[in-house]
Order: sequence, then C-alpha cells, then structure tokens
Amino acid sequence: MTELMRTIAMPFRKRGKTVLMVSEFIFALSLDLGWFSPEQAKRVLQVAKEAGLVSVKGDEISPNFDATTVEIPLGFKPELSQLKEQPLFDRIIDLVMTTGVSRKEAIALVNEKQERIQLMIEVTALLVAKERGIDITHLADEVYKTLTITSSRPA
Repeated sequence: MTELMRTIAMPFRKRGKTVLMVSEFIFALSLDLGWFSPEQAKRVLQVAKEAGLVSVKGDEISPNFDATTVEIPLGFKPELSQLKEQPLFDRIIDLVMTTGVSRKEAIALVNEKQERIQLMIEVTALLVAKERGIDITHLADEVYKTLTITSSRPA
C-alpha cells in the first residue's frame, strides 16, 4: 500500500464508515488525527481524487478501494511531501491495487502483459486496470498526451 492509500483509508476506518462527508474527512485528517492543516487536508483529498483513489459525489466522499483491508502500521503518520501527485505509472498501479492485489502482484501483472504486447508501460498498465474492472477514463487522456509527446520526439 502506498502512503496516500493509508492516509485516505484512516479516516474511514477511524469513523467505521464507507462514506464520509467531505467536511468529516477534512476534520479527521486535520483535527482528529492532527496530521495536516485543513488546507493541507483539502490538498490531500484533491491528490487522492486525481489519482482515482476516491470518488466525490456532491459533499460525500468514498474510497475506491476497501479501506478495511489497508495495512496501517502502528504509529503511522504520513508526510505531506510524500503525498504529492505521483507519477502516472504509480497512480495506475495504485488503482490496480484497489482490486486486492499487492503492489508487487500489480507490477507483475503489468510486466507479464508488457512482454506480450510491447506497448508503452503506462498503456499496458491501463489495460491491466481496465481488465480488472477499473474505470480508467480519468487517466486515458493523460496517457494519450504522453503518447503524443513521445511519438512527436525526433528519432
């Protein structure tokens, strides 16, 4: 599990819920746990949303993974510097991990497919995520942009 997944899971586990109000989530990260200021907690939520780890509908937030299965070490405290936006490949691997596989297993799935189809690694990772039933639409444009940038470079 990544530090971001642990950070996101903690408020849900602490409150024993699968859906929280955005304000409850911000309150849990800032005041309950004392990990961040309210502004920093909002930024963490934004990064998690961009990474596809949470869904926000109206004023409700829910994790896109089973927060009860996330291993959170005793004394865990996230570092804000570790919660910045991750590289595209890492964000896709995190999504694959939401299906119940470890990081090592997720990367192995991508590598296995990569050996067969020989595409850019981010494209292969997206295919693995899609095969595992993950909605990848929020990342498809981003991967496409990396394809057009890569393909326009001189040889």
